[in-house]
Amino acid sequence: MRSWKYFSIFLNLACLSCIAQGAPSCLTILNYVKKNLPHHGILKNSDGFLYVDIDDEYIHQLVLFIQKEGFEEPPYFGRPDLVGAHITVIYPDEVKEYGISEIQECGEVIDFTPRECQVVRPLNLQEVDEVYFLSVDAPALDRIREKYGLPKREYDFHITIGMKPITPIAKAR
Repeated sequence: MRSWKYFSIFLNLACLSCIAQGAPSCLTILNYVKKNLPHHGILKNSDGFLYVDIDDEYIHQLVLFIQKEGFEEPPYFGRPDLVGAHITVIYPDEVKEYGISEIQECGEVIDFTPRECQVVRPLNLQEVDEVYFLSVDAPALDRIREKYGLPKREYDFHITIGMKPITPIAKAR
C-alpha cells in the first residue's frame, strides 16, 4: 500500500497531466463555503512540504455534496503524520531544488477566497478516476513562492475535497 503521507504531493503532480471537466454541485458548494467555512488557514511545514492547514470541514462537509457522484474523502486523515485538509504551497522537491532552508512565514495566517470547482481526470494514476478541487485565490501564497525564487504555479492553488476511485468501467475508457 502506498504511503499516504505524501499522497497529496503525488496527486498534485499527477494532475499536472490531466483532463478537466465540469464540476457537479459547484454553486451549492461555493454557497456553503461562503456561509459556513473559514477563508483562512495557518501556513505549516512538514518535512519540506509547505501547506496551508485549513479546517478539515472543507473535506468532511463538502464531500457530502458530491458523494452521490461517487467521490470519497481524500486519504489525508486518521494518523498524526497526515496533514488533513490543506492547500499545497511548495513541494519538498522544490525546497531542495531551490535551496530553501527555512520558510520564515510558517505560523502565519493565510487568507484565501474560494473561486470555482474543478473536476480533473489524472492521466497517470491507476487508483483514482477523478479528483474534485475547490480552486482558491491566495495572493499571499504567490508572494511567498516569489520571495523564495520559485516560479508561478502551473495550476491554481486548491483544496482537494473528493476523489473518485477507479472502477472497471472507468478503466475501460
